[in-house]
Amino acid sequence: MNLIRWKPGELYSLRRNVDRMFDSLWNQSDGGEGTDSAIWTPSVDIAETENGYVISADLPGMNKEDFDISFSNGRLAISGERKAENRTGKDNVHRIERLYGKFTRSFDLPQDADTARIDAMYKDGVLTLTIGKAEEAKPKQISVKVHA
Repeated sequence: MNLIRWKPGELYSLRRNVDRMFDSLWNQSDGGEGTDSAIWTPSVDIAETENGYVISADLPGMNKEDFDISFSNGRLAISGERKAENRTGKDNVHRIERLYGKFTRSFDLPQDADTARIDAMYKDGVLTLTIGKAEEAKPKQISVKVHA
């Protein structure tokens, strides 16, 4: 019998691709490709470190005034709106693929998250949220005493 190592990233990748496929089906206008009314959802990465959690969200072309971060009842939420570019009548636009619109992404934080220690940094179109772990949740080294 051979054991195959399960890679959770493959499942997330499959889910993301299926979600995108259905999003593209539901959000196409009658005009076909390149709709200006499609729903935009920022991509997010979540990682755990020894000291906490890191959430990175791609918010290209946005200013920090365009989104809000809130925390309530154990749930962290990022919401906002990426606005469409104003185009003048002089532009000869052949294709529009970049999506925009209102969005909300929310995440239930683990019980060991220290919600008093949530920091947010926005640079080069990437929002990075750092959430500390409660001190009692961090691993502790236990020293062994030798009895003489």
